[in-house]
Amino acid sequence: MRTYILFFLLLLVQSSVEAQFRKVNKTISTENHFYINGIIYQYDILKGSEAPAPHVQVVVYQNNELYVAFFAGEDGSYSFFLPVGFEYEVAFGGSAFVNKKLMVDATQLPEEKKPREVTLDISLFRSVDGVEFAILNEPFMRMNYDPEADALRIDDSYTRSRKVELDKSLKKAKKQLQLEKN
Repeated sequence: MRTYILFFLLLLVQSSVEAQFRKVNKTISTENHFYINGIIYQYDILKGSEAPAPHVQVVVYQNNELYVAFFAGEDGSYSFFLPVGFEYEVAFGGSAFVNKKLMVDATQLPEEKKPREVTLDISLFRSVDGVEFAILNEPFMRMNYDPEADALRIDDSYTRSRKVELDKSLKKAKKQLQLEKN
């Protein structure tokens, strides 16, 4: 009888450990997540050219709380998974660049067994003395769930209006850099 009880207790402990293991694995799986990836480029204001920017900082806030921070790869590539059902602010740049922010509203994104993928390349530039980039204090892009397309989509009209303002600041920055060069 004691052997039977001991055997039963061992089975119970083993089942509990397996259940906890399955639970842990589920939390790190990609179920009910969306996937963002792309390449971060450094824009040379004076030359008007771009090249991949190595080791750029990426910081992600979930519902206004720090969620994760990391650095892009040597080739400027980055990728990460985010759970659906939250709002996110993603800041690209760190202290080396003028930061660009992306707002993602994933609160309406349906849960799925496999993640949805968003590819987003980002172009950053270094600050220029005497030129304000106040337009970038707020998110440069917004992304929302589009039920008709069943996908996360960039709000094009919002981003276009932000780009017009940013282009004005970039023109000022180019003039400033040309004056400094001469």
